[in-house]
This record gives sequence, structure tokens and C-alpha cells, in this order.
Amino acid sequence: MGLLDGLEKLGIKSIDTSNMFEDPKAKEEVKKPELKQAAKIEYNEEDYIFEKKMECPVCDSPLVSLTVKTGKARLLRMDKDLRPIFEGIEPIKYEPVVCKCCGYSVMGRYFAPLTPSQKKAVLEGIGSSFKGKDDIGSTIGYQQALEHITLCLASAICKRAKASEKAYICLKGGWLCRSYKESLNPEDEDYEIVCEELSKKEKEFLDNAYEGFVQARQSEGYPMAGMDEKTIDYMLAVMALERGELEVSSKLIAGILQSPSSTPRIKDKARELKEEIVEQIKKKKS
Repeated sequence: MGLLDGLEKLGIKSIDTSNMFEDPKAKEEVKKPELKQAAKIEYNEEDYIFEKKMECPVCDSPLVSLTVKTGKARLLRMDKDLRPIFEGIEPIKYEPVVCKCCGYSVMGRYFAPLTPSQKKAVLEGIGSSFKGKDDIGSTIGYQQALEHITLCLASAICKRAKASEKAYICLKGGWLCRSYKESLNPEDEDYEIVCEELSKKEKEFLDNAYEGFVQARQSEGYPMAGMDEKTIDYMLAVMALERGELEVSSKLIAGILQSPSSTPRIKDKARELKEEIVEQIKKKKS
């Protein structure tokens, strides 16, 4: 299994993701069956989005990106790791901006001009073999969104993006897999198989997000990927706990609780997580 699985059908050659926060030059390619499309949604997703006309920063081709209307989607709740859950739509599906001509893809947050060397690297790594894509439909499905996220990661590796940008893509990829699972119909014959596959993909994305944010935390400034220092630390604490790294998680939480710059909201979340960490430590000792 690999983070860039599925790009072969678009003509893109293998791009290595192992140690992608250190050396993006090794070659590796892994294939897996394409995931089944999610069950049909009941709300009108088109009401939440609009077409935004842009220009590809690599090949200068005009492109149209489907974008979620500001303030249209209502936040329902957040997962422990801060994944936001909205009513009626999954905004992550509409974050990637994809050029159907050269294949360059980027999360909307990072859409910006590229240096000549970055353009060359993307054209050589992706554009030279990219088969092109059809026009985006009126909405974006989960399978298509995962393909777009994967293209974003491949583009980020080629242009040697900062660790925080690659980590952000992986974070959103993991969250998208979780959302995809939640959208599936439990009555489908292959529900268990698809959920297992998505769970593995989610873990792979989030493990890489963790690695990337840890590196970025040591070398980059804040805000990072739109988040302040304590938000990043809290999210890393959650990830560390999920990975069984109790000492790391505990230290991060202690730093949040002791810092005068931590907001009351993030301190409340940190206290809740601290209780869970303590319980996990007790279980490990018993």
C-alpha cells in the first residue's frame, strides 16, 4: 500500500513517499484495487459549492475549481484530533485544485506562484507522463477526492514543498478516508472490506502527517498550515497517543497546560486528553 496509489491510470510514473520528508528521489510503486464509491448522499451538495476560475501556476492553462461557499456549511462537531464535521458536505473533497492539463495539484491553502525550478520539477515528474483528466462534474465524489489528494501529495514531493505542506496534505487525506468510511452504507456486501481498506489508508496518511508536523515543528515558524503552535501540539499529542507514544503525548499536553499562551478552549481539550493518557499509562503498568 502506498500514499500515491491510483495515479498510474493517469499516466504518472512512480513517485516515492518513503522518507518523503527527507529524500523524495527513490523509486517505488505499489498497486491496490480501486475503492468502491460511497453510498449516494441524500442532501444537495451542489447548493454548497461554486465554480472558481483560476490559472495553473505550472502550465498557465485556465482551470476551474469547485469551491465551498464561505459560511454555507454548518459545523456540527469536531473529532478528538480536530477533524471538523459539517452538515451536508465534506469540504475536504473541494480543497484540492487540480490542473487537468499538466496534472499539477495543490491544496487551496497553498495555491500560489511557483519558482522556475519548481515548475520544471513538476513538469518532469508529473506533467511529462500525465494523461490528462476530464472536466470535473457538478460535484466531487470521495474516490475522485482521494485521487486529487494523492495528486497534491505527488506535486508537493516533486516541487520539494515544506514539510508542513506535505503533512497538511496527509492530514487531510487521513480525515478524508475517515469521512469516506462514515458515508458508506453498512448494508453493502463489501462494506467490511472497504472499511478495512480505508482504515489502513487513513492510518498511513496520519502516520505521515505526524512525521511531517514533527519535523516542521522543529524547523518552521507559526502559524503552520493555518494553525498556531498549541493547536499543532495538541493535534500531535492526539496522534502520539493513537500511536502508543504515551510519553511524547504526555509531554506535549503538559506544555499546553503550562503555557500562558494556550487558549481556554485548547486547555480544556488538553485536560480531557490528559485523563485518557493517565488511563492508558495505568493499563500499561497493570
